[in-house]
Amino acid sequence: MNKIPVMIDCDPGIDDTLAIIMLAGSEKVKIKAITSTHGNVGLEGTTRNALALKDFLGLDCVVAKGASKPMIVSQKEASTVHGLNGLGNYDIPAPVSKVETAPAWDVMYRLAKEENGQMVLVVLGPMTNVAITILKYPDFKDYIKRIYMMGGSRNWGNHSQNAEFNIWGDPHACQVVLSSGIPITMADLQVGNEYGFLGTEITELYSHAKKLKPMMDRFQRHDKIWMQSECDRLGMDFDYDTSITTKYDSTAAAALLMDGDGLETEDYYVICETQGSETEGQTIFDYSGRFGKQPNVSLVVKMDREKYHSLIRNALARFE
Repeated sequence: MNKIPVMIDCDPGIDDTLAIIMLAGSEKVKIKAITSTHGNVGLEGTTRNALALKDFLGLDCVVAKGASKPMIVSQKEASTVHGLNGLGNYDIPAPVSKVETAPAWDVMYRLAKEENGQMVLVVLGPMTNVAITILKYPDFKDYIKRIYMMGGSRNWGNHSQNAEFNIWGDPHACQVVLSSGIPITMADLQVGNEYGFLGTEITELYSHAKKLKPMMDRFQRHDKIWMQSECDRLGMDFDYDTSITTKYDSTAAAALLMDGDGLETEDYYVICETQGSETEGQTIFDYSGRFGKQPNVSLVVKMDREKYHSLIRNALARFE
């Protein structure tokens, strides 16, 4: 079976890490590159994490350093959710591998051309690197078969009233990507919430890890601490086992791995709000066709839950 060539653009990130593990543990794909961007923590942290994960997982791929800030808006970060080092403060072994000398956008373009239009791009953070590549290389769109992205929201936001974090982190970049003509499958905030995990489910899934068990245990511990603090802030009772833990980026990995088998999508024309003082980063879905535009996004609306969980179980068990 010919494996799907994949580049992962990300800001690792606890849930980015789970998505990378899912892809690395699959027989369906071959990871060609991991490119880092600003996001959950600063660029130096996400780049170090990408290199460390490459070595820790034994991946044969390049790692390239991308954008340190958004195209126009002010920089955001989410270290309160992911820990100061982005990995729930798990002490991952220091990387031995070195980052590519060329920046992410040049590496992405070069590798995509080499695959003659078969390259798939999985985007798990703000879309700055992808937008820069599109703007610098207008023919980049001809070499990307599809983008699988985690980002956007049909309804409300998680880091602002209306915007999901990855898109809020660089709305102008998102709009460049949405306008590029590259086919896009979007796993948005709502599908991440709908397919979140009970604490008991996370415990069961992580129990299948072998080499990765200490890292998964640290991730779970960090999740518990953060969720407890949020419940305390809101004056709510907290019980981890019956609470929902979201792993948003893993839904984009699942969308790629399940496409055509357990995945349902609906097609919409989508734009990203870049200027509204209260709506910056909001993704607008043209449900009624008022814009008169052809759909540019296949929105994930349903996944086979057991297949989704199996992808995680199997990937965690693969690393011995």
